[in-house]
Amino acid sequence: MSHESVFQRLRRFERRLRRRYTISKIPTRRLKDRSNPLEAYRPFEFKRRYHMYPDTAEYVLGLIGPKLVSRLKRGCQLPPALQFLAVLRFYCTNSFQLVIADYSNVNQSTMCQLVKRVSKLIASLAPDFIKFPNVQEAAAVRQGFYAIAGFPGENILVLCDGH
Repeated sequence: MSHESVFQRLRRFERRLRRRYTISKIPTRRLKDRSNPLEAYRPFEFKRRYHMYPDTAEYVLGLIGPKLVSRLKRGCQLPPALQFLAVLRFYCTNSFQLVIADYSNVNQSTMCQLVKRVSKLIASLAPDFIKFPNVQEAAAVRQGFYAIAGFPGENILVLCDGH
């Protein structure tokens, strides 16, 4: 084997390595899943359609999503994200279940079940996120509202616990 052929092979090998390195630096575009609104819309567009940002929707979905997975393995399962987003769209548009069902490509009866299931799951989160003030805290809240905007007024008596 001649020295020239070894050097030529080494040069070809180095060119291939440089080409691989160059190709590896080309940014690859991730294709969006158009059927998943969390990926299909930019944050502003998502907020216009669902009245919350995608991060918020993903957070809530993280809390209720595991409970939206059906234990039955029949038929075509609708992913938890699409269940939640279909119901969220129903809440936001003040539309009929049939319209949202058509938009989500499900039956109206399925949409009815989704609204019931997702609404119960969201309502079950209330104790973790809603806190009513006790008597002392209520007085501080009233004073804060009054200091900010003169609302509701210092002379309003709030009755708590039926007293």
